[in-house]
Amino acid sequence: MRALIALCAFLCLALPVLAQDAGLVRADAPDWVDDLPLPAVDETLLAQSLDGVHYILSDHQRHWQGDTALSYARTALLVTDRAGLERAATISFDYDPRFDRVVLTRLAVIRGGKEIDLRDSLREEVLRREERLEQGIIDGTLTAWIQVPDLRVGDIVDYASIREMKPMVAEGERAVWSVLEWGVPVQLSRTVVLWPEDWGFNQAPLPERVTHVSSPVAGGLVRHEWQRVNHVPERWEDNIPPGHEEGAILRLSALTDWGPISAAVTPYYAADYPLTPEWDAKVAAIAAASEDPETRAFAALRLVQDELRYVSLSVGAGGYWARKPQEVIASGFGDCKDKALLLAVILKRLGLEAAVALTDVDAGPALPGEVPMLGAFDHAIVRIWHDGRAHWVDPTASHQGGGFDTAAPPPFGWALPLTGPEQLELEPIPVTPEQGWSTDVTETYAFTALGLGLEVRSVYRGGAADSMRQKWATNPASALSRDYLDYYAGRYPGLVMVREMEMRDDRAQNRLEMVERYLLPQEALRGSAVERDFPFGTEDFASNLPERLTGPRRAPLDVGGPAIFRHHIRVGNAPMEFIAPDPVRLANPGFRFSLTAGDSPAGTLALDWEYQRSGAPVRPEMAAAVITDGRQVSDATWFSWDVSPDPGFGP
Repeated sequence: MRALIALCAFLCLALPVLAQDAGLVRADAPDWVDDLPLPAVDETLLAQSLDGVHYILSDHQRHWQGDTALSYARTALLVTDRAGLERAATISFDYDPRFDRVVLTRLAVIRGGKEIDLRDSLREEVLRREERLEQGIIDGTLTAWIQVPDLRVGDIVDYASIREMKPMVAEGERAVWSVLEWGVPVQLSRTVVLWPEDWGFNQAPLPERVTHVSSPVAGGLVRHEWQRVNHVPERWEDNIPPGHEEGAILRLSALTDWGPISAAVTPYYAADYPLTPEWDAKVAAIAAASEDPETRAFAALRLVQDELRYVSLSVGAGGYWARKPQEVIASGFGDCKDKALLLAVILKRLGLEAAVALTDVDAGPALPGEVPMLGAFDHAIVRIWHDGRAHWVDPTASHQGGGFDTAAPPPFGWALPLTGPEQLELEPIPVTPEQGWSTDVTETYAFTALGLGLEVRSVYRGGAADSMRQKWATNPASALSRDYLDYYAGRYPGLVMVREMEMRDDRAQNRLEMVERYLLPQEALRGSAVERDFPFGTEDFASNLPERLTGPRRAPLDVGGPAIFRHHIRVGNAPMEFIAPDPVRLANPGFRFSLTAGDSPAGTLALDWEYQRSGAPVRPEMAAAVITDGRQVSDATWFSWDVSPDPGFGP
């Protein structure tokens, strides 16, 4: 379950400002903060508390001094059970001491109606926690921990802080992103924004259960207040697409289109930068090898993908601006911004039209529903414009193959190309099922005097080829052979591999083929349980869907990204006669499925499956039908026959 993040609900691509010594500053809240009286505990909502704590208040306020954003956050929670003592007693603040200024304005325990002020008496422990180090991301964040002593069941912990943040771009940072409904019950969630009246006001819709009032205040400001009272989260649904979170989130921006963001950032990312002499030579070699733009583009992409490892130095200004190409090359590593800028520079030198583009790894498909703000992005890719079409590439990907029509596009849905002030809109990143994920598997079974021979020929394209290519590059061939043998031997006990698994990789066409060859000896087959109940089947293509609905669906249903799966089974010379299953055909907004089968001539069997995912979210009212069809898919992916020799079979 999602926990209530007590520090701050405003997520900014924060580039704050005032350097400070490691640790927190203590000071009273400034006059602009609306110090709300703590609501009385609601006994009805108290009965809904989880994990030994009851959240009374989540209060967030935003104010600007010039372009410096001041973000106030207050949390009050009641300890209802021993299980909640650890959660309530540990308070933490993440910050970058070189750029962040965090002021602790309140820390108190309320016991028996009396307030015990602990703000100035408790000191924090400061730790360096690089929580994303395994992903190659170094952000320089420190964590200040405060442990509240002698906390007891029945105590209320009430604490607040202010974070000061100075933008490095300004455009796109006059924005608010604030959670009003959490994954736990909260008596009162409130967001107050003191918004300059001469700024634009672009707010994404909120559900009617959130109230909003506004009024002018001194200083040319408008005070906006949003409240959500007595929120109890509904049961979380599975397979929710990005951007369709059930909780209410305030999204507010001074911008009405994406042009100012593109205008502000483009000059840096569209400029030309020198390379090192070594890389000048590499680029010259690519140019000399071919005049074909596609060949040049993907040779440059492979160069950046394969020769520079991924490490993100997202410290301070590194959260926004890429390092210069010469620095990236010299270090041997780069993050998404670094690699995207370097690739764009190389592509332009090779005569291609290229632009760095901003997107989001997880929420990219939902970007059209966002209001324009820099905080909407966390990733950089590259758009190549060629022959009247946009082609999208991700220089941080690895083991990627293909060209303009066969490479798997980045699966992020939408992006903002940095092409200047005229770039007012996001652009889609289309992905066909064949590009997104394509597998085509043929299993050929031959009954012989030695036993049952099985050849498995698998062809991977698009994202599936990239994934399998990476698998072969990072695992010993012997281990892969063992894994695949274990899979089939689990289905057919006694099966042996008669030849090492083969892999043929046409990276230029992004086509990878694997061939496996097995034998189930006669002594392992004849008279065995598997002979009397011999299975033929394919993967359960719809296994990622929920099994059933427990009530009316509230959110759209995510069926998975665009993909196509084909599986064929061919059986020959069987000592019996098959009766093929009836065909199955299903079509709905989430996927299309077909099973066709044949049993002629005698002793042969043909089974053909095809499953194609649309990749588009399914409307809530259609979810039940899609899930029902998914169960039919599961029922049509596995069949078995008694393949014991039939004395009456044959001429």
